[in-house]
Amino acid sequence: MSKSEKAPKSIKGTKTEQNIVDAYISETQAYARYMFYAKQAGKENYFPLQEVFTETADNELHHAKVYLKMLEGGTLNCNIPVDAIPAKDTITNLEISIHEEGDEAVKTYLAAAATAKEEGFSEIAEHFTAIASVEKHHMERFQKYLDRIKAGTLWKREKPITWKCLVCGYEFVGKEPPKACPGCDHPYQHFMPEDME
Repeated sequence: MSKSEKAPKSIKGTKTEQNIVDAYISETQAYARYMFYAKQAGKENYFPLQEVFTETADNELHHAKVYLKMLEGGTLNCNIPVDAIPAKDTITNLEISIHEEGDEAVKTYLAAAATAKEEGFSEIAEHFTAIASVEKHHMERFQKYLDRIKAGTLWKREKPITWKCLVCGYEFVGKEPPKACPGCDHPYQHFMPEDME
């Protein structure tokens, strides 16, 4: 390291370090929770939502990795509660997910970003802010699914859209997916609506 280069500022003992530890554990819990929820969605024939929960779990796992790489080693204590709610029906799981992503993740990460900035960790603040935006997207997408399931319109639209079979990739344009996929004979519950991103 040349004289002009400075070693990165250590996070040891800072509020930012604690926020990162808490975020790492929170994301790890979220990964497990969404994998449980994905299995439940599949049991209830909500196959598009099974895909969404699995994708969200994968996002959370990558967030956990980002936070873990920020830590400088050692044994650290965590200051967050442990989720002790087993997976229930998909509607309940969506309600829990919306709360977790919004009230917990978005607000917590934006506050952590502000703290990191105050403590002189601008790059860490950027990561917290960026990941908060992902969690906000998760929350909004979960809300769309919850609203559609409660209204009985997950597989119904007022105007034609594209529906894609999650099994064989067949695409269909209409107000509803076909009752069975012409490509692989799987029932309509296997069709992903294009407008749910």
